[in-house]
Amino acid sequence: MSQTHRDSTRLKNRGVRLEVIRKRDGTFDLFCNNKLDQSGIIEKWLPETLCVSYGFCGQECENIMSQVNESGRTIVIL
Repeated sequence: MSQTHRDSTRLKNRGVRLEVIRKRDGTFDLFCNNKLDQSGIIEKWLPETLCVSYGFCGQECENIMSQVNESGRTIVIL
Protein backbone atom coordinates (compact mmCIF):
# COMPACT_ATOMS: atom_id res chain seq x y z
CA MET A 1 0.00 0.00 0.00
CA SER A 2 2.77 2.45 -0.77
CA GLN A 3 1.27 5.88 -1.10
CA THR A 4 2.42 9.01 -2.84
CA HIS A 5 2.46 12.50 -1.38
CA ARG A 6 -0.71 13.19 -3.35
CA ASP A 7 -2.48 10.39 -1.43
CA SER A 8 -1.12 11.30 2.01
CA THR A 9 -3.65 14.07 2.71
CA ARG A 10 -6.49 11.79 1.74
CA LEU A 11 -5.20 9.12 4.14
CA LYS A 12 -4.96 11.53 7.06
CA ASN A 13 -8.73 11.85 7.10
CA ARG A 14 -9.58 8.15 6.82
CA GLY A 15 -8.84 6.71 10.29
CA VAL A 16 -5.84 4.75 9.04
CA ARG A 17 -3.61 3.24 11.75
CA LEU A 18 0.13 3.63 11.10
CA GLU A 19 2.61 1.81 13.33
CA VAL A 20 6.35 2.45 13.16
CA ILE A 21 8.58 -0.20 14.73
CA ARG A 22 12.36 -0.23 15.17
CA LYS A 23 13.77 -3.69 14.52
CA ARG A 24 16.80 -5.19 16.27
CA ASP A 25 18.98 -4.55 13.23
CA GLY A 26 18.22 -0.80 13.50
CA THR A 27 15.91 -0.64 10.49
CA PHE A 28 12.23 0.21 10.65
CA ASP A 29 9.03 -1.50 9.60
CA LEU A 30 5.84 0.42 8.83
CA PHE A 31 2.48 -1.24 9.32
CA CYS A 32 -0.67 0.29 7.88
CA ASN A 33 -3.88 -1.05 9.46
CA ASN A 34 -1.90 -3.95 10.97
CA LYS A 35 -0.49 -5.03 7.59
CA LEU A 36 3.19 -4.69 6.76
CA ASP A 37 3.43 -1.79 4.33
CA GLN A 38 7.18 -1.15 4.15
CA SER A 39 10.07 -3.09 5.68
CA GLY A 40 13.75 -2.56 6.33
CA ILE A 41 13.77 1.24 6.07
CA ILE A 42 17.08 2.64 7.27
CA GLU A 43 16.93 5.50 9.78
CA LYS A 44 18.36 7.96 7.26
CA TRP A 45 15.33 7.43 4.98
CA LEU A 46 12.58 7.12 7.59
CA PRO A 47 11.77 10.87 7.83
CA GLU A 48 11.49 11.13 4.04
CA THR A 49 9.27 8.04 3.93
CA LEU A 50 7.01 9.42 6.65
CA CYS A 51 6.74 12.75 4.85
CA VAL A 52 6.35 11.63 1.24
CA SER A 53 4.28 8.48 1.77
CA TYR A 54 2.18 9.48 4.76
CA GLY A 55 2.22 13.29 4.90
CA PHE A 56 4.05 13.61 8.23
CA CYS A 57 6.55 16.38 7.61
CA GLY A 58 8.32 18.88 9.84
CA GLN A 59 7.29 18.84 13.50
CA GLU A 60 4.91 15.90 13.03
CA CYS A 61 7.74 13.80 11.67
CA GLU A 62 10.09 14.91 14.45
CA ASN A 63 7.52 13.87 17.06
CA ILE A 64 7.15 10.42 15.49
CA MET A 65 10.93 9.99 15.28
CA SER A 66 11.30 11.04 18.92
CA GLN A 67 8.70 8.52 20.09
CA VAL A 68 10.23 5.71 18.06
CA ASN A 69 13.73 6.51 19.30
CA GLU A 70 12.48 6.60 22.88
CA SER A 71 10.33 3.47 22.99
CA GLY A 72 11.15 1.55 19.81
CA ARG A 73 7.67 1.96 18.35
CA THR A 74 4.78 4.34 17.94
CA ILE A 75 1.23 4.23 16.64
CA VAL A 76 -0.31 7.14 14.77
CA ILE A 77 -3.94 7.34 13.70
CA LEU A 78 -4.19 9.11 10.35
